[in-house]
Amino acid sequence: MRDRLTVRGLACGYGDRRILTDLSLDVGAGEVLALIGPNGSGKTTLLHTLAGLLVPQAGEVEWAGRSLLALARRERARAVALSPQRAEEAAWPLTVAEAVALGRAPHRGWFRPLTLEDDAVVERAMERLGVAALADRLLPSLSGGELRRVLLARALAQSPRVILLDEPASFLDLHYQAELLGIVRRLAAEEGVAVVLTLHDLTLVSAVADRVALLADGRLRAVGEPGRILSAEHLVPVFGPHLEVLAHPRSGGPLVLPRLPGVA
Repeated sequence: MRDRLTVRGLACGYGDRRILTDLSLDVGAGEVLALIGPNGSGKTTLLHTLAGLLVPQAGEVEWAGRSLLALARRERARAVALSPQRAEEAAWPLTVAEAVALGRAPHRGWFRPLTLEDDAVVERAMERLGVAALADRLLPSLSGGELRRVLLARALAQSPRVILLDEPASFLDLHYQAELLGIVRRLAAEEGVAVVLTLHDLTLVSAVADRVALLADGRLRAVGEPGRILSAEHLVPVFGPHLEVLAHPRSGGPLVLPRLPGVA
């Protein structure tokens, strides 16, 4: 139970619309769990439910053996941080440093000044995500990739035990994809943070995740190590026949490539 985010018999969605049903899984300290599935399969809905932004329609989300929704909002925010795929604050006239400092609100409140310790946490988060040089830039002036790293730095500044990342590699070129996912792996390994993320690039999944959860048709179709889940047996029924799974020439892990219709 200790330091585990656990989902039991979960059903979630919006209003009367059910997106996912009868879902059970967990993720522990130091582990990276990747959620994969077609568009509309419920990956973001599940992240929002794990973050406490959506109330489950059935079932339970627990952190360290306690109901997540039973925690006070600030206590929940100290345990779980969400870095969303889209952020309304991208248009706010905040500097990067001010945006990252918002991550300290669960610890200090909204109106109390930051302590020297808070300042050190914010600076370290910006340095780890490579945005310290952007500290005085306004959010609307950032590229999509720069904003993505700022959002993750803000989540890291919360000092959470669980980080939820919605498509963290989107808008990033290959260099920054590798750099950011390397940071995610180090956060899990060195600081014992549990990470749940969504990714569309299935080859990146095999590089960063300890386990993979495959969602489709409103259900959890399979969960396990990348080498087992990222196989034609599991992927073709969900994503269709236009993909090919090969062994990576260096790592030996699964390399998932699109196969264009009509092209040999």
